[in-house]
Amino acid sequence: MKTKFFFAALTAVALMGCGKAEPETPIVPEESDYKGTVTVQYQGEPFDNENIEVNFTPAEDGKTASITIYQIRFVPKMPVTIDVTIPNVTVQSTPEKILLSCETTVPLAMGGEFPRYTVTNLEGEIVGQELAFSLNFGDSPTSFRGQLQN
Repeated sequence: MKTKFFFAALTAVALMGCGKAEPETPIVPEESDYKGTVTVQYQGEPFDNENIEVNFTPAEDGKTASITIYQIRFVPKMPVTIDVTIPNVTVQSTPEKILLSCETTVPLAMGGEFPRYTVTNLEGEIVGQELAFSLNFGDSPTSFRGQLQN
């Protein structure tokens, strides 16, 4: 009798271990608007652009995206603000966050390409309601951190 009970218990434990775990679903990238601070290193000092709006637009396949920074000044004495789009950003989705990266790409501004300010070493992520990234615009280290806007 004890042997039957032992085998029944062993079988029950074995069957519980055979259940398949549901795979976690990666986050689906969606077009989103963020507002935050862009910091540009200018002459060795941080220059903050506050309340800057940034748009994240993924491609239809979800593998790349563009990031547009609106009304930015790269130096304190810059007489105008411009909109800059960073194309060809690689997107990697996990269940916890969206990872962003780009080794090099030419940004777009004022209707054309700006190779003088080629973007390099872009790294960032979207976690919950926050977008954060860093990159170089030409020789200028630049970063953004902002919150999702409704």
